[in-house]
Amino acid sequence: MKEAIKNEPYDVVIIGTGLYGIQAARYYLDIHPNARLLMLEADDVVGGTWSAKRIYPDFWTQTPVKMAEFSDRPMTPPLEEDQYYGFFPGRYTTAYLESYVDDHTYAGQTIRDRILFNSTVESVMRTQPPKVQWTIIYNTTHQIQTSKLIDATGMTSRRKIPNLLGSMDFKGRTLHHKSWGQEQSNLLKDPSVQSICIVGGAKSAADVAYACTKAPGERKVHWVVREDGNGPSAFFAAPAMTARYANSNEGFYNRFLGSFLPNQFGQKWGWLKRLLQGTTFGRWYVKRLWDGFDKGLRASLDYQREEGKHMGFANLEYDTPCEVIDIFRIFWQNDSSGVSNHPDFLSKIAQNVHVYRRDISHLSEDSITLQPRRSGSSLEEGNPLTIPVDVLVYCTGWSATTTLFPAHQAYEFGLAVPLKDADPAIQAHWHDLEDAADPVILSRFPTLKNPPVYRKIKPKETPFRLYKAMAPPADDSHSIVFLGKMVVGNNFRTAEAQALWAVAYLDGDIRHLPSQILKEREVAETVAWDRRRYLNKGELGSWFYYDVVDYADALFEQLELSSHRQKGEEYKRIHQR
Repeated sequence: MKEAIKNEPYDVVIIGTGLYGIQAARYYLDIHPNARLLMLEADDVVGGTWSAKRIYPDFWTQTPVKMAEFSDRPMTPPLEEDQYYGFFPGRYTTAYLESYVDDHTYAGQTIRDRILFNSTVESVMRTQPPKVQWTIIYNTTHQIQTSKLIDATGMTSRRKIPNLLGSMDFKGRTLHHKSWGQEQSNLLKDPSVQSICIVGGAKSAADVAYACTKAPGERKVHWVVREDGNGPSAFFAAPAMTARYANSNEGFYNRFLGSFLPNQFGQKWGWLKRLLQGTTFGRWYVKRLWDGFDKGLRASLDYQREEGKHMGFANLEYDTPCEVIDIFRIFWQNDSSGVSNHPDFLSKIAQNVHVYRRDISHLSEDSITLQPRRSGSSLEEGNPLTIPVDVLVYCTGWSATTTLFPAHQAYEFGLAVPLKDADPAIQAHWHDLEDAADPVILSRFPTLKNPPVYRKIKPKETPFRLYKAMAPPADDSHSIVFLGKMVVGNNFRTAEAQALWAVAYLDGDIRHLPSQILKEREVAETVAWDRRRYLNKGELGSWFYYDVVDYADALFEQLELSSHRQKGEEYKRIHQR
């Protein structure tokens, strides 16, 4: 699309063309093929995280074949030589999404035809009732209006970069992981780049470190995981632990495993979940299972391997510090996780990457200085360490806050905002609800009463407080939803489930929506549960990593849909009733 039509409002505008935006467009147009629908994309390509500008050769999926696709269009399987236990290069996902927006046609227009590329949304304003309408300002001077708005910008749009002492003095190249796909080829071919330092503990940092080890030429690669953070990710092995599944991902995201998870989603508990979560014996059994998984995972990753001892590879062991040896730490997800999705992934890092668990003191013109390690056992770790650096890569995650709405409005919607911008009266209201919800959660899930001892990090933002993780609980206009404001282990399934629910919500087709009081109570219980369940990660109220299937099932349950059918066709019948 060359330009937006400005003379009359759109029926719906979708901001973002990643997985969530694409599925929102698909489901809305499935029901309303003649709708005036516009998608705004800041870049010139679709795909979000999976766009052609953000992937790179050694960036592989953490979602395997047959799980990295939408229900209405299977992905052509990658070549066998491009698979490792079903995991595959990101370029296949990019090609899939590019073809997806071309293959779906409604009223003579494809999804791509409805995308306005290179359109950065700067602000969104809402008109006053009785007629709710949204005014969107993009590219500074352009303005459009819409009756309904879908914010599908998700959680990986706005870079989060730490403000390090001496940042202005550093003369080397700095970039965020978001730009690595565009920059890495030139950087790794540049003979002047002799030392690269990666900052951050998430899987993205491991991916960048691995890419550096695979590139031709010689360079030193340093990886700094701060002591004052959550620690490094746990790397799940690619193979499944049982022959029942083709890979570890299949083993985690299925309905059977849901019975072993103390999660809050859905009203219908089967007999197995009632046994495992509702009885002392069941909880003991679940603990034993997670203990065994944790110990087996650590053994398979072999953090103390000989080849990595001189490089500090043991510093990558996920820690979630605790005093009780047999607490099942991987269960709590406080350290995040990823998949060791290459056969030589960990060995390459162990042999070629210097790994440090230290806080950063400061940057200088051509170096980074690390503080002495607080828990260090050697004389060397007890002293500051200065590392020459040519390129600094921040794999430090994403900002949870938005710039599209004024802070007060974002907070009223239920979005995360800096604590300083939270309205004291509204904050007190939510604190009362969450305080009341906490004993309810502990009564429902006694397992959560005894978390491991961990380094509690004080939040800087308010949690997300969206109904079903999508809708403002206090808004009855049914004119706005937020998709992808969560962290899950499989975004394909979640994007489809959220889009389906969102379209039904915007159309007013959910028959049993609760009152505002009950919505707020459910939101408060979700936030209280998330804090208990996922510790620091749960403070934002949006970390549902293991809970993909149960979360999706809860949405389908409210829509009165089966979890096992083609959702688009079944929803059409709901729309017609």
